[in-house]
Amino acid sequence: MNLRDLHYLIAVADLRNFSQAADRCCVSQPTLSNQISKLEDTLGVRLFERTNKRVMTTDIGEQMVAHARRILAEVGNMHEIATSAQDPLAGKFRLGAFPTLASYLFPALVPDIATALPRIKLILVEEKTQV
Repeated sequence: MNLRDLHYLIAVADLRNFSQAADRCCVSQPTLSNQISKLEDTLGVRLFERTNKRVMTTDIGEQMVAHARRILAEVGNMHEIATSAQDPLAGKFRLGAFPTLASYLFPALVPDIATALPRIKLILVEEKTQV
């Protein structure tokens, strides 16, 4: 099993059509079908019920698709982390202030930060202090 197989799995589940899924994945329909069959053999379960007219995801297939989506999202996060590490002026920037100050500071600061650092994803946090 590899990430490509997970992309194929999701495409078939989303489109419920092997030909359209193959087009989305830029592969031939037989290639995609073979990879899905190999994935089913590897896992030992049927992911899709196939008829001449329809493709339906099995119950276990739905669970596998949900896991595949989470895995690919995490891989995307890993790529984002790596990209941010290569560019110190990109990535997430957490800015916190006390609630009484935040309403005054954030409206003035946010546009300037966004203009100066367009690749930064700004996360604003209002925090209460504990005594």
